[in-house]
Amino acid sequence: MLRDAPRGCGSRERLIEIEGKLPERGAVSADTDPLEAVKRRVYLASLAISAPSLPLLWLALRDTDPFVNFAFPPMALFCAVVAVSLWRDMAPVRAIERITFAAVSMFAFLHLIHGLSTSENLTELRGASEVTTFPTLIVLYVIAYLVFDTSDGLRASLLLYGASLALVLAGAAANGFGNLSGSEISWIAQTYAFMGAVVVLLYATAFAKTQLSRERTLTEAMSHLALTDQLTGVSNRRKLYMDLHHEIESARRYDHPLSVILFDLDHFKKINDSHGHDRGDEVLREVVKEISPLLRKIDHFGRWGGEEFILIAPETTLDRASNLAERLRHAIANISPENEITASFGTAEHTPDDTPESFIKRADEALYTAKAAGRNRVESF
Repeated sequence: MLRDAPRGCGSRERLIEIEGKLPERGAVSADTDPLEAVKRRVYLASLAISAPSLPLLWLALRDTDPFVNFAFPPMALFCAVVAVSLWRDMAPVRAIERITFAAVSMFAFLHLIHGLSTSENLTELRGASEVTTFPTLIVLYVIAYLVFDTSDGLRASLLLYGASLALVLAGAAANGFGNLSGSEISWIAQTYAFMGAVVVLLYATAFAKTQLSRERTLTEAMSHLALTDQLTGVSNRRKLYMDLHHEIESARRYDHPLSVILFDLDHFKKINDSHGHDRGDEVLREVVKEISPLLRKIDHFGRWGGEEFILIAPETTLDRASNLAERLRHAIANISPENEITASFGTAEHTPDDTPESFIKRADEALYTAKAAGRNRVESF
């Protein structure tokens, strides 16, 4: 039997193609975020847990922080709107994330600007901002990597970090750098060193996670490539041997029937010689497309080599395998109205002392008998 080597792009070129199609590091499509449902539930739970703390925080700070009196009620209303939007699925989660990130960022900076404009020195600003502004900024650094991809999350967090530092330094300059006390200078240095470390740590964590995810995706693609026939997209010989070993062990353990169907396209060399190898490749793909819908989910189907295919059929006796082979033979014969494409089939049923090699050999002998008897027929061992 002629066994043409699979044609098409090589493994190296295929891997380069797969890697080129991988998403950018940390990138997630806005329309196809697989975690949208999970995020929606997590955000709703977070809002439910944190909701009681808002009025308590407002009561605790309203007498010492005038900004709270007019800023917290709108923020509470905004949180309620976000909760309803998430609950009723009124908008995509990613849109809600971005709007919430912008709103909370605006709240933090307005509070910082208000503190700078009403405080006589940085010591007063420290007391007003350490409870709300700077903890909020740290939370925003974390949220940035949930809302955006890794690179955009870094840009967002650096923007927040730089803008807040610029505001604090501007406030210090307005009061005169020479008037800063040692404790105020130490506070600025410690606060922004800590927040800078948080930004770097979050970026490193997100980058490492993205790299691991990318490597895992590439590894899975390489594994799939190693077990798949590149031309037809079905299992290759290596994968079929693995499946056959597994099914033989299962058939022995549970004493269940197992059959294989080996078939070979008739006069395939003539197709290649008359119409070219491109037509031969097209015929192989047409055969796979035609018979795949006729198979069960538990069946293992693939290209054994060249123009030869194999079907491993668990829970199938020899008679049922022969009947299935007849249906496949008719389906292949109906691909071309000129009967250009036909196939010969050999079937065999597993016996307790079978090895994968002896099992396949008996199916191959039945296939040889079908070829010798005139082709386009089914023979059983």
